[in-house]
Amino acid sequence: MPEKPTTIARMALVLDELLTLAEAHERAEVIRYRRLAFSFLPFDTTVSRLMASLGVQCEMRVEELRRLSRQLGLPDIGSKQTTQTTTPPPLFIDTPLQAFEVLVQAVNDAENSKHFHKHLREVGTVPALYPAQTAMIKQKQAEHAVLEGFLASRTELDRMDQRA
Repeated sequence: MPEKPTTIARMALVLDELLTLAEAHERAEVIRYRRLAFSFLPFDTTVSRLMASLGVQCEMRVEELRRLSRQLGLPDIGSKQTTQTTTPPPLFIDTPLQAFEVLVQAVNDAENSKHFHKHLREVGTVPALYPAQTAMIKQKQAEHAVLEGFLASRTELDRMDQRA
């Protein structure tokens, strides 16, 4: 008897799980961008300010998720925080190569974050969250585009400096 091919069923997450996952992810993003801002501070204040502003955007998304949770009558998702492991101290950027590598990683991390939010929207079964999730995906796409454009402009500036 031939075997039926196995299909992967879509996992449906309930409302509070979706909000908790999204909020925990954005809190981690806040920490990541704060560390990047601090790491670039002694090397390049322009990059430091960019990372700090991206962190502020993540903080705004955390607050939006908490507001949405309250609006839907769910318990405060901020109260479900797990104990955080200690994070190592930030790495201070001190060479152009190191700065380039860290910026490339930041672009990759932003792309992963965008995909994370897309996947959350795909596995969600709650229509009430769709507009908020779509808005976050658009913000994450913009975040990724800003970082890519910034990296491209810095790479171009470095090439111009090398020619001079």
